[in-house]
Amino acid sequence: MLKAGSLPSPVINALSSNITSSKNKIDSQTFIELRSDIPHIRIYFSVDGTKPDPFQVFKTGHVSTFLYRGAFRLGPGRRVVKAIAVTTDGLRESSITTKYFDVNDMYSEPYPDEYADQEQSFHQIEKSPERTPPNNKKKKPRTNTDPRRSMSANQLKNDMERTPYDDGYNVQGSIEGPISPVNYAGTQINIWGTPGGNLTDGLMHIADPHRNPNYGYMTEQMLERLQPSKNVPQITDVTQEEDFWDRKPKPFSPGNGNWKKTLEHLFLNIYNYVKDEQELQELFGWKKFGRIETARLIDKGSVYQIVTTFKKPLGEQTTYEEPPPRKPVPKKRPPKRTRTPPDNEDRPYRPVQVTPPPSPPPEHHDEPAHTEDKEHEEHTPRIYTEETVQQGTLVPFADFNVERDCDNLRKAMKGFGTDEDMLIHILGNRSSDQRVKIRDQYKSMFGRDLKDDIKGDTSGNFEKILKNLLYSPVEYDCHELRRAIKGAGTDEEALIEILTSRSSKRIKDINDQYQTLFNRTLEKDIVGDTSGHLKKILVALVQGHRPETNEVNEDEAENDAKALYEGGEKKWGTDESKFVEILSNRSNAQLKAVFNAYGHFSKKDIEAAIKSETSGNLCKALLAIVRVMRGRPAFFAQQLKKALKGIGTDEDELNRVVISRCEVDMIQIKEEYENIMKRTLEKHVESDTSSHYRKILLELLKDPSQRTQKAGNAKFENVELPGYEQPAVYKEDLIQQGTMPAAPNFDAGRDADALRKAMKGFGTDEKVLISILGNRNTAQRMQIKAAFKDKLGRDLISDLKSETSGNFSKLLERLMMDPVELDCFELKQAVKGLGTDEETLIEILASRSNERIKAITESYQKLYGKPLEKDVKSDTSGDFRRLLVSLMQGNRPETTEVDVEKAKQDAQEIIDAGPAKFGTDEAKFNVLFCNRSDSQLRAIFNEFAKLTGKSIEEIVTSETSGDLRKGILAIIRSVRSRPVFFAEQLRTAMKGAGTKESTLNRILITRSEVDLVQIKEAFKRLINRDLERDVGSETSGDYKKLLLEILKDPSQR
Repeated sequence: MLKAGSLPSPVINALSSNITSSKNKIDSQTFIELRSDIPHIRIYFSVDGTKPDPFQVFKTGHVSTFLYRGAFRLGPGRRVVKAIAVTTDGLRESSITTKYFDVNDMYSEPYPDEYADQEQSFHQIEKSPERTPPNNKKKKPRTNTDPRRSMSANQLKNDMERTPYDDGYNVQGSIEGPISPVNYAGTQINIWGTPGGNLTDGLMHIADPHRNPNYGYMTEQMLERLQPSKNVPQITDVTQEEDFWDRKPKPFSPGNGNWKKTLEHLFLNIYNYVKDEQELQELFGWKKFGRIETARLIDKGSVYQIVTTFKKPLGEQTTYEEPPPRKPVPKKRPPKRTRTPPDNEDRPYRPVQVTPPPSPPPEHHDEPAHTEDKEHEEHTPRIYTEETVQQGTLVPFADFNVERDCDNLRKAMKGFGTDEDMLIHILGNRSSDQRVKIRDQYKSMFGRDLKDDIKGDTSGNFEKILKNLLYSPVEYDCHELRRAIKGAGTDEEALIEILTSRSSKRIKDINDQYQTLFNRTLEKDIVGDTSGHLKKILVALVQGHRPETNEVNEDEAENDAKALYEGGEKKWGTDESKFVEILSNRSNAQLKAVFNAYGHFSKKDIEAAIKSETSGNLCKALLAIVRVMRGRPAFFAQQLKKALKGIGTDEDELNRVVISRCEVDMIQIKEEYENIMKRTLEKHVESDTSSHYRKILLELLKDPSQRTQKAGNAKFENVELPGYEQPAVYKEDLIQQGTMPAAPNFDAGRDADALRKAMKGFGTDEKVLISILGNRNTAQRMQIKAAFKDKLGRDLISDLKSETSGNFSKLLERLMMDPVELDCFELKQAVKGLGTDEETLIEILASRSNERIKAITESYQKLYGKPLEKDVKSDTSGDFRRLLVSLMQGNRPETTEVDVEKAKQDAQEIIDAGPAKFGTDEAKFNVLFCNRSDSQLRAIFNEFAKLTGKSIEEIVTSETSGDLRKGILAIIRSVRSRPVFFAEQLRTAMKGAGTKESTLNRILITRSEVDLVQIKEAFKRLINRDLERDVGSETSGDYKKLLLEILKDPSQR
């Protein structure tokens, strides 16, 4: 199980193709692979048995730790490979993995059996013969006939005992990897690439035809002669492809985790940039670049900067002086709560000597003069405070109105029942500063204490977290500390967590606020409730005097590490006071240096040493200091793990971490938690909590990208369809994107004759009917009907009804009506006879324009000799009847103007008429939805979502019922997007057992020349199926063929 600051250990494998051989006995041509599945880490290793030290200071002539860059081979002999994984930020590391290898020279005889039985000390086994000078003491040489392995054992010596000649050709390395003259096999080489320490040995070695090519770096000639290993994966050089350099670079790299494609993108862009710059061509063409020493990727806001350092040949190295520092340009203070995390937040600074680049980069005149100063400032570690810009999940609410929030909170708790969703939406989406303003303003407006009102209307854990959200961060810490001390028993873990993780500035503020709130000192309360060394360390921490600096004193760190070792592991018993003194009085940067230096005295990590030398609450406090230093997000992820682990949940711990970190670094905490638990924090909270308490926690954990001003159910969001723009003023004659265009080369008389011929005599040619009437728009069909009457003296509709039957006949009959006539016919069918088809009334009256509705009422009177309003009134009742009568007037404003203030007032009136009122004022809904333009209604929907965190559809669903609910929802869905509304209607018509053919016919005919293409697209997005597929599966025969003909895209006609 992972601990804070720890990683899984890397795996050491020998890449041998001989599966029957021992994994520890390999030959000198076998590659060794180090592997870890954890992302964003580096693996460091040693081959001489020493502990790999990722933070070693490289000294001339002695390098034992290397950065793993790829598979490597070992020299002959007994080898001890040790590896450790370290995160790229250097804050967490794994345990050390050790593996022993007996490496046999593949060109010589195998090791004699007695070699394995030799009793040698660890240091004797791990020393490499090639790295030691001759020893005066003579020993019996090993028997070996191969001249390549004829070195005598008396050449052994320790790695530290270098000759002056060895030191002369070593240069200062960097923390990014091994220094140049040392290879992975652990052999020291000189400038001739040979073992040995002088020119004579080097030349003799070069002249030796039997020399082992494993020593030193391979030359190009050696690589050419080397037979490819079967175990080595072949790497393709994409730049050798014929058309690689001729490719046109794409605007951006894929960014999907494929680093190889990203490198191809970089190569192509560098090539295309340099080929157009003559000066750069000269610079790149005549310079000799060695291997990469360091590489950095810097995010500069709008651009990325890649800084790469290449090694220069030894003969071309020159002195380099840093340019004089420029005067810093005064910068504007950044906004207080900007959510861009600093690159090196929470990382202690340790000075490292960096190799300067070979030559300064070319200057660009358009770049500001203070660029280097800005870059240096960006990458200088900052002193931690809670106000430091990091990456929290909760950001200030953009459209914050304190009086409006107070008013809505009062309405949510006033009267019978409580609107918990309103409490969650407001308090779960306002920053701590905004919540404090709400708390204070609430008392000013209503003369009531918001905390008391919440206590009276809520209960349990939901009540606790809402009350805690009303405190400022300092006040909340004070109340948590008081809770931990007050009463029987003490919550030591709460004291430890707060006092070890807060900055010195915050702790001083806590001391002052604690005295104000409780009229007593925090230190006195801690002294009275704790004892022993725990009391000492807590009292030391509560002073708030821990240094906050990035400076590191290496000598002092070495002394402190030695004192910790001598007071703990080296001593019989433990000097706890030494641990308390050092860990509570050193800065984080200094502590990191101390813990690194501790490895010089002990094989244990500092955490392991603390666990073995201390116990109880003192151990917890010391470990908390270490883990906070190594990474606050990882520390708090562990605290959340403890709170949610096992049976039951520690709600106090859960609330404290979520509330105190949601505006600081909760995004990083969530990432760390997922790395530890292999599941998201949200999933764990969801499974361990319930009801409204769960909702408020999940609201606080929600990422900023998921917090939208248009809050509510995602399925009710405005749907954007490709190629479709919702008209500001809707009219049916606005040509949008229908499937039925006008047929080319149209001749009404010819079509009339063809239709008569298809229906004349015995039988009917349905294919002709489908071909003609399924491919003519409304105007052309009306001309065909008139021509049929004029030329043949017959009524086309009557002939169609007599020659066809069923749904096919009904569809043909409706195709021969104009749109207004069809709407009148459908409305008459809806109110005719026993019962009423309310859904047809709603669909037509809620989705048509004012102009179309007025034309419908006039035509209805002419066709049926009775007003439409009278028929509708006689078949409906109550609020639903009033809604339909209002819609039939056709008086909804049709304008593009939006009054935002009026929209806010209307949104508030909807709240007052619904959630804030006992019962519902349906008349208010009627007035708003029937007397506002489409544009104004959209603004009202958005303002309502800001106020309540819900979509307007959700409130209508909860506050109304029956046909009234259906009617209002139809208006809302039509205003949001008519294609989506009609797609939903089609889905309803074909859903379940049976199909409502009248709805299917009506929508396909009336929308075929308006927006049926968008309706098809919306239908596919809605249920992930093509409309044609559903129509084909729900219908049959000629009826299906004609429907599919109408649905056919214009390009298919």
